[in-house]
Amino acid sequence: MEEKIFEALHKLNKPLKAREIAKFLGIPPEEREALREKLKEMARNGKLVKLKGAKYALPEKLNLIVGKLCAYKEGFGFVDPLEGGKGVFVAGRNMAGAMNGDIVAVQVTKEGKDGKREGKIVSIIDRAVKKVVGRVEKYKKHCFVVPEDRRIRYDVILTSEDFKNVEDGDYVVAEIISYPSETRGPVGRVVENLGKSGSKLDIELIIRKYDLPVEFPSEVLEEAEKVPQEVSESDLKGRVDLREQLTFTIDGETAKDFDDAVAIKKLPNGNYKLFVHIADVSNYVKPGSALDKEAYNRGTSVYFPDRCIPMLPERLSNGICSLNPDVDRLTFTCEMEINKHGIVIDYKIYESVIHSKARLTYDIAQRIIDGDEEAVKQFPHVVESLRHMYELAQILHRKRYKRGSIDFDLPEPVVVLNAEGEPVDIYKAERLWSHRLIEEFMIVANETVAEFMFWADYPSVYRIHESPDREKLAEFLNFVKSLGIKVPNIKNDIQPKLLQKILEQVTGKPEEKLVNYLMLRTMARAKYSPDNIGHFGLASTCYTHFTSPIRRYADLQLHRLIKMALKGKFNSENIPFWEEELEKICKHITERSINADEAERDVIQLKQLQYAAGRIGEVFEAIVTGVSEQGLFVETVDELIPGFVHVSALKNDYYICIPKQYCLLGERTKTLFRIGDRVLVRLVAVDVENRKAEFEVVKKLQLSR
Repeated sequence: MEEKIFEALHKLNKPLKAREIAKFLGIPPEEREALREKLKEMARNGKLVKLKGAKYALPEKLNLIVGKLCAYKEGFGFVDPLEGGKGVFVAGRNMAGAMNGDIVAVQVTKEGKDGKREGKIVSIIDRAVKKVVGRVEKYKKHCFVVPEDRRIRYDVILTSEDFKNVEDGDYVVAEIISYPSETRGPVGRVVENLGKSGSKLDIELIIRKYDLPVEFPSEVLEEAEKVPQEVSESDLKGRVDLREQLTFTIDGETAKDFDDAVAIKKLPNGNYKLFVHIADVSNYVKPGSALDKEAYNRGTSVYFPDRCIPMLPERLSNGICSLNPDVDRLTFTCEMEINKHGIVIDYKIYESVIHSKARLTYDIAQRIIDGDEEAVKQFPHVVESLRHMYELAQILHRKRYKRGSIDFDLPEPVVVLNAEGEPVDIYKAERLWSHRLIEEFMIVANETVAEFMFWADYPSVYRIHESPDREKLAEFLNFVKSLGIKVPNIKNDIQPKLLQKILEQVTGKPEEKLVNYLMLRTMARAKYSPDNIGHFGLASTCYTHFTSPIRRYADLQLHRLIKMALKGKFNSENIPFWEEELEKICKHITERSINADEAERDVIQLKQLQYAAGRIGEVFEAIVTGVSEQGLFVETVDELIPGFVHVSALKNDYYICIPKQYCLLGERTKTLFRIGDRVLVRLVAVDVENRKAEFEVVKKLQLSR
């Protein structure tokens, strides 16, 4: 159908209505609905542009670029082309009423010698923002919703009917009924009144801001109720029975959904037989079912300090799909023989059944690895297995490091809330070898499965990570050279090993954090794709997500594809269908994954600032994470609270910004503040609503090299 539509637009060489395309293709009126749906889909994907008068045109004929708008709270935005390539900067005056996330057509109006492009939005193809969450403000007879999401530039005008039903200061969810134009803001109606602000309301606001579905539809819950909670004899047909095997799980203290379990054997030849058992969710969630549609819509589970918004109902996620101890569970197993160099020399992938013998936490597992007597007495039957696992994990880690895999190991904040949802403590998450052990086993299983699907040339879902942008990378490497770090010349594509060697040179030095932060900023974002281009950060030629089907739709979809491959169900007729279908699925689950990440970060930052609001006047040790002409971006070392030091708070001198050296320089004293520097700062003010913490520098800390 797509090829025929392109043919019509090329041959007639002008924008066409759906009926004109149908007439050219000889499609009768009663069969044109499929054509209209295809035209809408092609417009959403940027292959066509929908113009006024319901006409469709080829973007290249109009010199337009179709992409997704990423708006910033300052008013401007960037359009990232759907077909790839450099983004287009759009000034606030040229936004044409477009909002963050919209798919738009942009006309390039200016292109610099450095390749940077500027443009104006000429058409809004698909609206991303359907609802707005915010605070009600009343002014005389008018009523507005001020959005919580600062990337939405417009206050939403409420209807006169809503004026009577809401109070000033209420937080509401407003559905947009009329979108903004160049002369008028958006109009909306209230669909939910959340009441006044408070600790528990804050996370509810973020949930609605990111449009995270909390309640499961009744038909989904009804389907979940029909799923049996025990494994029956009929379920075992065609499965490898591993119930006698010493298998166990290692997870966080508060985890309730266990996706993976592990087992190991040390072979007489010195090799290791590693079993990675993954919950066989695909056995219970069938394609096209209500459970499947809802899981696809959610895309991923979302984790907040006080709750989880699961991809699947609790009856599955914490019940029959979870690899709980002392019960039979259906699994999908990747069995690998790995030699002393960490190379997988043989593997099998098959459906299985297991019976987990223990539920270990990371803390208990680490204590057993360290030889803690009390922990060993508590779980004596797993001690030998854990010792072999620790040996193998070290081998796999060394091998991965040797090939150039990059491990930033940046600290993550853990927020502790009380019953009222107020933050009472924040600390850095500890990364133990028990964490690394599971990470290494999941990585090697993901790579093994990805290679199986890739070399068999079956349609699949890959987790890909592109090489860094060359401009950003060149800027980073120039700065690194200025620190006296050895950087080899880059003739062709950058290799992850080069970046890893840079990190090696700064390990344990004052500039370590500086280099880590800046290198991370050069990196592209990982995403899902049906095309395997490798994973740059892991220095892996083949990578996927196989190990978490309870909480990620990507893994669930991959399991189905592997089962099709193992059962010989792919053929020349259905492979083209799956290749096209996986394009849509990968795009959707990537978007849902990014949305979940942003929501989780938003909640953490909110709770960090609420915690900080009770500590105004206190002094903290902090690290400089960014510089601008206005001042320094900082983050406290222990609580990881982000904030800003305005140049006016840098007393006794005037400071100038040197962007390419990432620093502020005192004109008189020559005092230098740059990214990665340690400073003592005093917390001056906190604005939770606008997500700002203001600090002043007490003292710059001198660190010995």
